[in-house]
Amino acid sequence: MAKKGRPFVYQSDTEKPVTVSVRLPRELYDQVERYVKMHPGMTLTEFLLDGARLRLDTPADPRDLLLSDDNTVIQELEEMVEAVVQKVLARERTAPPALDTPPCTSEQEAPAQPVADLSYNYNTVIQEKAPRRSTRRGGLKLTPQQAAALRAKRQQGVPIKALMEEYGISKASVFRYLQVA
Repeated sequence: MAKKGRPFVYQSDTEKPVTVSVRLPRELYDQVERYVKMHPGMTLTEFLLDGARLRLDTPADPRDLLLSDDNTVIQELEEMVEAVVQKVLARERTAPPALDTPPCTSEQEAPAQPVADLSYNYNTVIQEKAPRRSTRRGGLKLTPQQAAALRAKRQQGVPIKALMEEYGISKASVFRYLQVA
């Protein structure tokens, strides 16, 4: 039905709506027509416009919800988690040494090298490998001072098992160091 009365007046061509012809299956058209009749004041055009806006505003794929521009909650949570991780890493770097650490004596092993700095890349923490003392295949595990202390303790009657635990070496290694003397 053509609308009676004065024709619409638009200020510019961009204001003027575009006319679209749509082919609907008869069953779908009947459902739309019933819906429009149940809602007084609604026209078929308004119904179609509402449906188009709803479809454009609400993506059908749930993955699209994560990519939408107005979804700032996840971004805020990511920023909060990153801030907490940075705070914990900073606290670990500046933490004082533990008070129950025994002082290093000449007979004991020198303190270990400090752990390499941790690099943080969003959700991945990578720890660089600390330099290791060489083992049998690459050289001796104990320093010459430690080897001398091991031999002296054995002469004092310290059991082999205690020497193994103290120096962190195997039974065969203890005997190897004792044979060098």
